[in-house]
Amino acid sequence: MKVIKLLQKLAKIKEDQALAVARRVNAQTLETIKFQVQVNDYAKDYEKQILDSGTEGTKVAFIQDADAFREKLLASSRAMDRQIADLEVSAKKALEQAMTLKMKSQGLSKLVDKAERIEQKRKDKLEETQFEDILAARGASQTGTNNA
Repeated sequence: MKVIKLLQKLAKIKEDQALAVARRVNAQTLETIKFQVQVNDYAKDYEKQILDSGTEGTKVAFIQDADAFREKLLASSRAMDRQIADLEVSAKKALEQAMTLKMKSQGLSKLVDKAERIEQKRKDKLEETQFEDILAARGASQTGTNNA
């Protein structure tokens, strides 16, 4: 019984750890996606500045620099696509592992509960038997030859 409880506690600890890893990887994925959106927004802002400055007669060097920086932003955004895909795969694997460990933990919890119910039934039966023995002993002591 004690071994099963210990295994159940260890399984619960592993489940909690795996769930924490899954949450952390998921948070990293969301942060990376959020950052990628910001980078894309900056690239759009630079594109707008380039278009606006083209109509205002801005120097060509500024337009070229702004366009080069916009291209670097877009290249960074494309590079993040692979990182995001890898993080999503890692998050999925971490969640699957957490779910597997949760099922194992729940299975062990059921075993512990069942063992506790069986132990309680055994104790109840023993107590009932002891109580019946006490009643039988009292009844036997009352049926003597005292009145004879």
